[in-house]
Amino acid sequence: MSHRGKWWWGAACLLLQLMAAMPAQAHLLNMTRVDVNLDDQGQVRVTMSLDLMRTAGSGATYYAWSRVADPLGAPALQPHWQRMAEAMQLYGLPSADDANVIGTPLPLRVLSVQLPTLSEAQFLDPLNWPMTHVVLEGRVPSVDTVALKMRFDPAFAFEEPIALTMQNADRARRMTRWLVAGQMSPQFTLYAPGASQPAATFRPTFDADAVGDAGADPMSLLQYVHFGWTHIVPLGWDHVLFVLGLYFGAPTWRRLLLLISVFTVAHSLSLLMAAAAWVRFSPAWVEPLIAVSIVWVAVDNLRAAPKRRARLPIVFGFGLLHGLGFAAALIELGLPRSNFVAAVLCFNLGVEAGQVAVVAAAWLLTGWWRSRPAWRRAIVIPASTVIALIAGAWTVLRVAG
Repeated sequence: MSHRGKWWWGAACLLLQLMAAMPAQAHLLNMTRVDVNLDDQGQVRVTMSLDLMRTAGSGATYYAWSRVADPLGAPALQPHWQRMAEAMQLYGLPSADDANVIGTPLPLRVLSVQLPTLSEAQFLDPLNWPMTHVVLEGRVPSVDTVALKMRFDPAFAFEEPIALTMQNADRARRMTRWLVAGQMSPQFTLYAPGASQPAATFRPTFDADAVGDAGADPMSLLQYVHFGWTHIVPLGWDHVLFVLGLYFGAPTWRRLLLLISVFTVAHSLSLLMAAAAWVRFSPAWVEPLIAVSIVWVAVDNLRAAPKRRARLPIVFGFGLLHGLGFAAALIELGLPRSNFVAAVLCFNLGVEAGQVAVVAAAWLLTGWWRSRPAWRRAIVIPASTVIALIAGAWTVLRVAG
């Protein structure tokens, strides 16, 4: 083997090792989910699902925590729960008109901590995300609170994005937002416009249309664009490899544009349909099939003379599949009832921007070679081989896991 060939295969093996260590499923599976429920007596109940791996410092320590009989009462763990409760800053606003007056956070008390019941190997597995379930409670003052806001202090390691949902006891009013640590949520109004506040008891009048759902304001729509972007860069390695497979397999820029366009139309369609619950699916079979789609594209690139026309309908089918993968990141978050389509389209816009960035980066690294005779031998074959091996490993892991 020539020196150049050894260099390429050495680089390919290194890339394979690096990417095989990346998550086999890159759909925000360890994101923090927080539900704030308010009853008609002003009692607040907060339920949260979060990954404590960074807080514990290692998988071994996280596993040791899970073996503690009473984690809530364990003296060694209590400081962590205290810091977590203090970092969850829930504010009662005295006026819905002046959102800048927030005062001090309402005190929250940890009621229960349920650590994952998994084996030590699962805690040490980099492809697994053990989630802890926490319940907290607090009380909203009945006299001067008309709205709520929430912020998560970055001093505690909340995995991002943080999917925050605020709702009343009977769910007549609901607001969902994606946040990052340190970001203040929009206000959740307790009283419908024009409703009088009761003097003795905390019994707000709810109007489902009065609360701005997620995506109802420009800043929230920009958040959906941001998280669509992060779903590709840096979290969506399976989608990145599929796009790179299309890039390396397209003989011309015109062909690449056609393939990317077909893929975009397909995944946009299935994303919207799945997010709207027009179609239902199980991630248990979607995730392995996404990995299979990457293998197919990469192996097809290795063929001496692949049928270019046959690739278009196949890429369209794979695009529908990837759209279901994108939708999996949204379905559990409670998308807005008002401005639903805008929120989904903004998420998709972020996804498209991420795909463009991937193609642009690939072109900056390899564009000079595209017009050279050695393009296929020096670039396409090694790169497609690495992509096929990585996706093949992911397929096995997803089927097994």
